[in-house]
Amino acid sequence: MLDEQNKNQLKRLLQSISQHIIQDVPPELYACEICRKTECLQDEWITCENRIAHVKCLEAIKDKTD
Repeated sequence: MLDEQNKNQLKRLLQSISQHIIQDVPPELYACEICRKTECLQDEWITCENRIAHVKCLEAIKDKTD
């Protein structure tokens, strides 16, 4: 069983590790691949004309190669 001092040392170690490993993702990496927006509501994404057109284009290319 860990005593209080060991718990505190472990907690500090884990915090230090997480600060070095876990970082915010830069916006350019999580932006939409099609419109480059970084945030949109689910209903916006579902009805996004750019996304739908892109999917249709990819499907047409796939159909031509099959």
